[in-house]
Amino acid sequence: MKKYFYKLYIVGFMILTVFFIIVIWKVTFAHIIEEYHNRQEALEITQFIEGKQKEKEKEKTTFEKIILEGDEKVKHYLGYRVLEEKRIEGHFHHIGMDIGPDKRSYCIPCHGDIPHDNIKELRAFLNMHAFFIGCQTCHIAKEVEENVVEYKWYDRQTGEIVESPVRTQEPGAYKTKISPIESVDGNLQRIDSQERVDFASEYKEREKKLTEAQRSRAIKTIHRVVGKQPHICEDCHQQEKPLLSLESLGYPKERIDSILSTEVVGMIKNYTKFYIPKMLLPQESQQKREQKKKLKRKKALDNMVKAVAVDE
Repeated sequence: MKKYFYKLYIVGFMILTVFFIIVIWKVTFAHIIEEYHNRQEALEITQFIEGKQKEKEKEKTTFEKIILEGDEKVKHYLGYRVLEEKRIEGHFHHIGMDIGPDKRSYCIPCHGDIPHDNIKELRAFLNMHAFFIGCQTCHIAKEVEENVVEYKWYDRQTGEIVESPVRTQEPGAYKTKISPIESVDGNLQRIDSQERVDFASEYKEREKKLTEAQRSRAIKTIHRVVGKQPHICEDCHQQEKPLLSLESLGYPKERIDSILSTEVVGMIKNYTKFYIPKMLLPQESQQKREQKKKLKRKKALDNMVKAVAVDE
């Protein structure tokens, strides 16, 4: 019996010891473990949030890099201004070409690279041609044209006669133009020779300081080779005797057939007048509305006058 109580005492003592150990552990170390777990949980939450933020930052950076910043800035000379845009690889609306100014034509200093603006229905077509056809090709005096022996491509920057760009460059991106070559004292030279280019440039610089008579003489000298009536579209776009020898200018047969096709010639002959929707001409529409209002007011006034006259 005594041994039984002794064993019971030992078991109770052990249980009590374990209990105190647990209590002491909780009091001493439990908060440390709980704090550790809380810290780990907070760290995981923080890492999760930071990961989401990094993804958003990555998306933002990618968007800014591609759309807002681009890889680099590109400048495009459009004839009347320089367009600076972001280079975006493979972007649908990216111009992807540089027209470049013509520094070797004596017409450009005064008239610019986009000189046609009088006829709004046709100016886009004419200015499009002005980017690869020199001014003198169309606007040439008949007596000067008699000395023209051929037409060649020239470099916009240097003015030198160069090989045809048609087979090596994309259409619309030529840095060259077609110019008439004249025979002067047995020598071949471009119509806008260096002497004429220098003369026009000097006139542009001194224009404001010249008298009216001096300006008049200078302008007449510059326009001595310019004809009163330019060549019309059909002079080139025809099968019989086109103004330009497209084959000698490097155009392949398929392109020549397209330029001289009946569709192009037919469009030039038949569609001489273009009708623009009123929505694209808000100013003219506004003017017409104002005119209608004035006529309406005038008509109402006339009716009132007639009514008064009848009453009298």
